[in-house]
Amino acid sequence: MKKKLYAIWGTYLRNLKLLGRQKQLLAAPLFLPVIVMFLTAVIMGAGGDQWPIGLINESRDPSSQTLQASIEQSRSNITPYYRIVETDLDSARALVREGRLQMLIRIPEDYAVTREVSIETYNVNTDMMKNVRLRLEHSLLDELKARNELLFTPQLKTEKAEDVWRVSFIAGSCVLLSLFLGAALTAANLFAFEHENRTRKEIFLTPLPLWTAGIGNILASLTVTWLCSIPPLLLAVSVFRMKIHLVNLLQVYLFMIPVMIACSVFGMLIALWLKNYRVLQPVILVTSIATFFGAGGFIGVSVLPPGSQMFSKYWILSRVFEWFNPLLHRFSSGLALSQIIAITAVMAVSLLCVPAIYKGAAGARMSNGQ
Repeated sequence: MKKKLYAIWGTYLRNLKLLGRQKQLLAAPLFLPVIVMFLTAVIMGAGGDQWPIGLINESRDPSSQTLQASIEQSRSNITPYYRIVETDLDSARALVREGRLQMLIRIPEDYAVTREVSIETYNVNTDMMKNVRLRLEHSLLDELKARNELLFTPQLKTEKAEDVWRVSFIAGSCVLLSLFLGAALTAANLFAFEHENRTRKEIFLTPLPLWTAGIGNILASLTVTWLCSIPPLLLAVSVFRMKIHLVNLLQVYLFMIPVMIACSVFGMLIALWLKNYRVLQPVILVTSIATFFGAGGFIGVSVLPPGSQMFSKYWILSRVFEWFNPLLHRFSSGLALSQIIAITAVMAVSLLCVPAIYKGAAGARMSNGQ
């Protein structure tokens, strides 16, 4: 047993030195989650709930001032709904037609008599434009509520006093992406690098079990992945408003270990099949990005289209986002026992595959006469 542990330790140190010299193998695990975080968070959610609008009040009646105040003060439980950037009618209308403003709200001069408000939007057929209209209806309901003219009073109760910012959710998902992507890709690169550079012959000639080299690969991939996840985590906290809940974060990193081990084994399986690390990298990257966007990383599974929900139901990696995002943002205090048992079982089954992977590699013909 001592010799096996020594072999695992030796393989682990060798792989760390190899990754230190072959830094191109670390580029994707390090930079892809950061790139995805910037692109998705900045484009899709950087402004919180504040959307730019034009608001023009042409009426002098006190009731119009009340409505204007209701629109200006309308808010979610993280930010105001609107950011009023234009109060001139012609300028606001031009900006709406150019798609620079989400909506133009015009309170006409005869509002006290007609009780009519006109709006102009850039495109009423998109979900975003429908959302803008619903926000205006929310403001109108607030104004009617203030005048005691509502027959029914809506009351929204959220699970927490303050929602998770959209950018924070995306950033947290990118941290999770860095963990499972990094583990799979690093282990696959190490396995394929052995084949391409003909360093596996020495492993096959050793009297020790071949799986010791696989465990060394897995441990190296975990170490490097933890280090590569630090930049996305720091970026998520410093730029994208993600709050650190230390106990929850430690639980995420702890319970992600079995997931990362399983992903490392999956990466080695891909490497056994494709052999060339320049070929396997796009396969793992595309699979990881598809998982992020189509299985709960970009938005929650419950609001995905039916096809994506069906995909998420059977794609095991979607559980990473479904189970760990609530824990990361402190909407849950920990994983359920059934979830812990499930990820432990997946890890155990994956580890049982390691000897078979190296047996398959030993049976395959090595290139360049080796």
